[in-house]
Amino acid sequence: MTIMKLEDVEYKVDGHIAKIRMNRPGVLNALSKSMFRDLALALKNAASDKSVNFILITGAGKAFSAGLDIVQVAGFSGRSEARRFVYGLVKPFWNTFLSCDKVIIAAVNGPAYGAGAEIALFSDIVIASEVAVFAFSGGRVGALCCISGLLGPLVMNGRKVTEMNLTGQAITAAAAHRLGMINRIVPPDRIDRTIEDLNQELIKVSPNSNSSFKRIQKSLIPKKAYQTAYNELFKTLTSPNFRKGAEAFVKKTRPHYYP
Repeated sequence: MTIMKLEDVEYKVDGHIAKIRMNRPGVLNALSKSMFRDLALALKNAASDKSVNFILITGAGKAFSAGLDIVQVAGFSGRSEARRFVYGLVKPFWNTFLSCDKVIIAAVNGPAYGAGAEIALFSDIVIASEVAVFAFSGGRVGALCCISGLLGPLVMNGRKVTEMNLTGQAITAAAAHRLGMINRIVPPDRIDRTIEDLNQELIKVSPNSNSSFKRIQKSLIPKKAYQTAYNELFKTLTSPNFRKGAEAFVKKTRPHYYP
């Protein structure tokens, strides 16, 4: 078994599966600066490790991920720090995630909000617990789920992707399954067994075939679209509405964006 020590992510290779677990359960695995950095490092290691066949991403505790760490991001000192966050951490993470040729499986054990829901959406296969819920909720705090609009319409109902982003409403695992966002729903105590069964099916397919399929799928999205997504995320995180939304988030009140 191979183990790599990281700050906010647990990483180990067990039985030819690289297991990446977001490990900030006290804040529902909110995606902080160090979390984005650790996830990118873990993915790079898994992608280059010849002993790894597949990659599994999950969350510690009761949640998959609550999305961006709003408290941390709202505390940025200015535009320069926000720029470093978006282009120096968020973008490299997604570049690593999306360029990975190995099959990525998301085991969603609980709430997946914002960027957490996007990680599930962009994984190749998604196994969800019956208690999982999904929401592209960035806009509710004045931020943005900048990646979901790219691949989302290719793998699930495009109208629903739009509605989920524009309203921030959460959907159940059952609804996500109907919409094509996830592959399978299982009881919480059956996730591990389902992953094992899935592994037995995946090893029957050539890794070259799978990596080629992934490259074809990702090629459908123009590179310019990704850059637009990061630019728009930066704009939202440096906007007055984000400050308003983040303040309301901390106070657990409702932000008022319209007169």
